[in-house]
Amino acid sequence: MKCFFLADDHDPVAWAMVQDNFHKHAPEHWKIERFFPVVGQNAGEAWHDLLLRESAAQTPFLIATPGCLLGPNSGQTIENSIGHLQQSGGFDVLFSDLRLTQAGPMADLFNLRRSLVEAGRTRLIDPRSMGFAAPGLTVVHPRATESLAPQALGAETFADVIERALCESVRSGALMGRFIFPFATTLSRGDDANTPTDKAARNAAVGDIYRRMVWRDGGGTPELQPIAEMSKGLSTEAKALAIMWAALAD
Repeated sequence: MKCFFLADDHDPVAWAMVQDNFHKHAPEHWKIERFFPVVGQNAGEAWHDLLLRESAAQTPFLIATPGCLLGPNSGQTIENSIGHLQQSGGFDVLFSDLRLTQAGPMADLFNLRRSLVEAGRTRLIDPRSMGFAAPGLTVVHPRATESLAPQALGAETFADVIERALCESVRSGALMGRFIFPFATTLSRGDDANTPTDKAARNAAVGDIYRRMVWRDGGGTPELQPIAEMSKGLSTEAKALAIMWAALAD
């Protein structure tokens, strides 16, 4: 199975880290390729060309974004999920992890993770009922390529491409999407070690800490230091609500 690593730049250090992680954990028949816009292209145009190029593919392929990490069970979990979906009606896109943005679904899934991990199982979930963004790794079925190709024309970055082409297409119901839970992949630690002052950035950091906590190959261990930092300045009501949710989740 092909895996395209979307890179907005030619950073050799980032590419080396991606390759090291991929070759350590990916099945031998998976192949990774760095993909970036050529001179004169923006990210949306590059995406358009890539999707049309892969429209004749016979098997699904992977789209990976910076920071995506595979673990020991990632490859088998993703392949099992693809096989299950193909037997039960097919799919357009399959997210191996997501940044969730709503507290309610995050709390519900946290409880679900415990029971699934204990049973050695995963679940394929429709994300349309919950806020989500920024999948780290996406499986794309060839049947979806022609629809996805033009969705992000004009996008300047691959982050915008993923939002406009993949996330919006699933949110609207234009394409059938599912995500694997507990997550089959996760995101490397980013800038969330410090508390962002901007609310959107803070919410993104919370979502990324959460996706590491509910990763199938993770231990469910919270990142206490950034969480403690983020609690500074929260209202008494918000802290009380968090404690009540914690009691329900434990």
